[in-house]
Amino acid sequence: MKFRIAAIAALTLSVSSQTMAAGAPTIVNCDGNPNLDRFLEMDSVLFNGPRDGSRAAEFYADPFLSHDSDRGDAEGVQERRPSHMAGIAAGTKATFPDRVLKNDLIACADDLVIVRVIASGTMSGKMMGMEPTGKSFKTSAIDIYRFKDGKVAERWGNSDGLGMLAQLGLLESYVKGPGAARAAGEGAR
Repeated sequence: MKFRIAAIAALTLSVSSQTMAAGAPTIVNCDGNPNLDRFLEMDSVLFNGPRDGSRAAEFYADPFLSHDSDRGDAEGVQERRPSHMAGIAAGTKATFPDRVLKNDLIACADDLVIVRVIASGTMSGKMMGMEPTGKSFKTSAIDIYRFKDGKVAERWGNSDGLGMLAQLGLLESYVKGPGAARAAGEGAR
C-alpha cells in the first residue's frame, strides 16, 4: 500500500500530463494503460450517456470491494456485486435524468485509475425517500478504481454529498431523517 500512496503522490508532481481538447480532462501518466480505455468505456455506458445498468457486469468484478466514504463511513469496506452498480445507474437516472459527470482529471498508476469529476444535474425524481425539488447542483468527487483482468476489482469513492443536498434544499430534511421530515410535512405524499 505504501508503494501505491507514493505512486499517487508522484502523479501530482509529474510533468508528463497531457491536456486534450478544450473541456476534456487532463490525463496524467496513462499513456498505453489499457485501464484508461476500460474506464472511459465504463464512464460512457454507466455514468454518462445511457447509464445502462444492464451492462454493469461487463465492467465490475463479481464481487468487487467498495471503500465508499460517500455516506460518511471512511473506514468501511463492503463486498458489492455488479447488480449494486446497476441499481445506482437506474436510481441516478430516475432522480437526475439530466445528470452529467465531467471528468476533470484522470491519472493512472499501475492498475489504478484515479478520477476527479464534476457532477451536475437537476433533481426531478425522489432521492432517499425525499420528494424532488426541481433544484440543480454542481459538486465534485474523487473516485479511485483498481482494475484486474479488465474489470473494477476495488473502488474508493468520496463525493460532496452534503454540498449536493444543501444545493438541492434537502440538507435539513436529510439531517433530521425521514421520520422528522414526514412529521414536519416535508416530502410527504
